[in-house]
Amino acid sequence: MQGMMKTITAMLAIAAAAGSANACAQAADPGRTEFSPAKGVQAVLTVKGQEVQLNLDGEGMQATETIAVETEKKLRIKVEDYNFDGYKDFAISHTDDGMGTYEISQVYVYSPKEKKFVALAPRCGDEFVNLAVNKAKKTLTNSYIVDNKYRTCQAKY
Repeated sequence: MQGMMKTITAMLAIAAAAGSANACAQAADPGRTEFSPAKGVQAVLTVKGQEVQLNLDGEGMQATETIAVETEKKLRIKVEDYNFDGYKDFAISHTDDGMGTYEISQVYVYSPKEKKFVALAPRCGDEFVNLAVNKAKKTLTNSYIVDNKYRTCQAKY
């Protein structure tokens, strides 16, 4: 019984150490996201305060762009195919500056023709609020307010 307890204790210690090492690796640069939007292209997004620096490299080009976000809240990056064209895109999101109840997103889709990311405008409302991706229907749903009424809009891009 004691041997079994020592084994369990050792396994828990190893698991805790592995978890700590993983957390330290993420904490080393938690504001950095790397991905490949298309074959042979590498994108690096770095959150610096209220800006996101985008570095794009590949297919004979190299570009750097700074995207400013008007908020005082913490920025988050999510990589996904937002226009369902097979290329990886990204969104910069944050909670609203009011009561912090809504998630505001700026969506950028990769254009293989232009070899860059292009801002995607919502079909309804001024910005993507509480953005939801429906992969099955290939639609984006966002919320917006008209005449103090909360509405949703589902659209294909």
